[in-house]
Amino acid sequence: MNTTRRAMISLSVANGLLLFGYGLSLPFFTVYLISQKGMSTAWAGLIIALSSLSRSFSSALAGELSDAFGRKNIMLWGLGLEVAAMLGLALCIEHQAHLGWILLTYFLTAFLGAAFRPASNAWISDNTTPKQRVEAFGIIRIGVNLGWALGPAVGGFLVRYSYSYAFYFTALAYALTVLYVQYTLQDKSAMTGQSRRPNFVSLVTSLKDSKLAKICLYVLLITAVNSQLVVGLSVHCHTYLKMPEYYIGWFFTINGLATILLQYPASKMMEKIRLSTALFLGCLFYAVGYGSVGFFGSFIPIAIGVFLASVGELIVNPAEQTITSNIADSRTRGRYLGMIMVFYNLGSSLGFFAAGWLGQYVAPVFLAGPWVIIGAVGLLAGIGFLRLRKDLSDEQDGKYNVPVPVKKDTVTLH
Repeated sequence: MNTTRRAMISLSVANGLLLFGYGLSLPFFTVYLISQKGMSTAWAGLIIALSSLSRSFSSALAGELSDAFGRKNIMLWGLGLEVAAMLGLALCIEHQAHLGWILLTYFLTAFLGAAFRPASNAWISDNTTPKQRVEAFGIIRIGVNLGWALGPAVGGFLVRYSYSYAFYFTALAYALTVLYVQYTLQDKSAMTGQSRRPNFVSLVTSLKDSKLAKICLYVLLITAVNSQLVVGLSVHCHTYLKMPEYYIGWFFTINGLATILLQYPASKMMEKIRLSTALFLGCLFYAVGYGSVGFFGSFIPIAIGVFLASVGELIVNPAEQTITSNIADSRTRGRYLGMIMVFYNLGSSLGFFAAGWLGQYVAPVFLAGPWVIIGAVGLLAGIGFLRLRKDLSDEQDGKYNVPVPVKKDTVTLH
């Protein structure tokens, strides 16, 4: 196993442990607000949307700071503070604190939890060549989804007994991730030093790069579709189909297992086609998968729709990270990847809010309506990514020129 692959596997394990902890509790926070605090689906969706909005600011700051102070430092500081915030949230839930305190600590966990991903993605770009990045981001996704597959399945049973226990175990998983990152990862950017100071104004002006601006827009749209797994599907299955919480946990598990089993072969397939083509195909899987959910009322057909959408996710996520890394240089990778995470979180915020609103006002009139709309948004994002091809160089779009062997001249003896 080469050094690069070993490094990617180490970071994949860290991401997996982090997502396992996340999956233990946070996907069920919407259900907690509705079932335990009597909040309407629209208000619950708004709360989740606002928390995702706070993650956007955190992502931008983390990406810029990682360019200046090192990827590993930002990962560790963000996670360390996240542990404290998560413990505070668990205590508030256990002691049935005022809803204001519960929401305050929840927003803190959302803000601090977003610092890891931009720094982590920039770390990947620092340690890979453009040709290696699709595979590298794919390896990371395997770890992420292994944690995502296990976490909600365990969390679905934990919350049946105590919501606070689920959040305590999340804090423990985050603490273990801090220790693992500290002792297993080296930071090339920290060892070589950075040649610039953080420039927060440039976070916004970076969108003058039209390629980055277009990628951010399409990421926002497809992430709004992707976020339906967390809020939209939970509201649909719990409120309208009366499914138990552990069924919802199994949908998350299906989502994670699909990536674990299919991510590596999908990454190898993506090396043979342009990134813009891969992104279009991934968005198409999203559109068909989630677009069909509202037409079914039982576990198996909805699980098939979740599986199709999961195939879209395992294609789109590494491709969008790779294409963003390819258009950035070594001094702005954190900034560019941070901006992608800003729009990723804005898309989540939009998707969470839309899920609550659609679930309360559209679904009672036409149960499949929210999902038809979500499918259309996925298709629109795919068309946008496909049209992006004309703005990219071959290398930026993942088409790497392979040198043609030069034939040796033959000498004819007379």
